Amino acid sequence: MRDIRLGDTYLVRLMTGEEITGAIVEVAAAHRIDAGHVSGIGAAYDVSLGYFDRATREYVRQTFHEEMEILALSGTIAIKEGRPFGHLHATFGRRDFTTVGGHLFEARTGATCELVIQPLAGYLQRVKDEAMGLFLLDV
Repeated sequence: MRDIRLGDTYLVRLMTGEEITGAIVEVAAAHRIDAGHVSGIGAAYDVSLGYFDRATREYVRQTFHEEMEILALSGTIAIKEGRPFGHLHATFGRRDFTTVGGHLFEARTGATCELVIQPLAGYLQRVKDEAMGLFLLDV
């Protein structure tokens, strides 16, 4: 992973095989980002996506092992249980030009992954919402 700061924004380039969600948390921890916005493009494989089922209060997960284009990756960074946490959603393009998307649990970088991490002023945290069963932004 390589990153550079331009103004108050971090540009990050991940290398083939690096885990994307973990890298976002690593950058946030290294630069003490307690609140932020993330966006990205590139390529990925071994992509684990989820859809939150409110009735069961659980994520339905599916993993895609093929190489796909990251068409859009976006999310927030906040503190969850004392550590940086990235809440990420993504859309991926397949070889046949169809798409898959959802909550991004993890993915490995394909050819490259380019991320923009924009810190936000202040402190943002996630707290457990017992009714929903999720850690939601405390705003």
